Amino acid sequence: RLKTIQRKLENRSDLSKVRHFQNPEIISWSGPLKDRHPNYRALFSISLAMFAIAVLIQIFQPNIISTIFFALLGAVILLYGRKKPPIASFEVSPIGVKIDDRSYGYKDIKSFWVDYNLELQIKELSLQLKKWYTTFVKIPLYDQNPVQIRSTLISFIPEVEHEDSLVEILSRKLGI
Repeated sequence: RLKTIQRKLENRSDLSKVRHFQNPEIISWSGPLKDRHPNYRALFSISLAMFAIAVLIQIFQPNIISTIFFALLGAVILLYGRKKPPIASFEVSPIGVKIDDRSYGYKDIKSFWVDYNLELQIKELSLQLKKWYTTFVKIPLYDQNPVQIRSTLISFIPEVEHEDSLVEILSRKLGI
């Protein structure tokens, strides 16, 4: 009889663990680490231009270092454009924001911004970190409710609009 009572208590503790993970304040989803739609024509054109620059440099000003640099740059652009982003799990909770095994506590986050523009197909959460060497972390939202994510984050960190850099704008246009 004592063993059956212990089993029941263990089952109750298991149920409490399940309820804890189904907490409505914890928002979790998964998907590719970047929401990309590569523009293969533009990537191929840029790569081709880099290869052409490499050939022209070698013909008109025989400089092997510059030739190799532009040829490798063209190859890297082509290969990076074809690379599929890894699948990651995302979580926004009262403790912080988590991407796979990497956690960002609210003490490490300076501000956030939910960028949701359906015309430009932008649906992402932008976190500005307090560290100088990793300023922004971009998290794709996919089918998540941006209002729910904003209401969870606003109670812990300030909301400040984050402007995209020139590199982010170009990479979004190219789809990389």
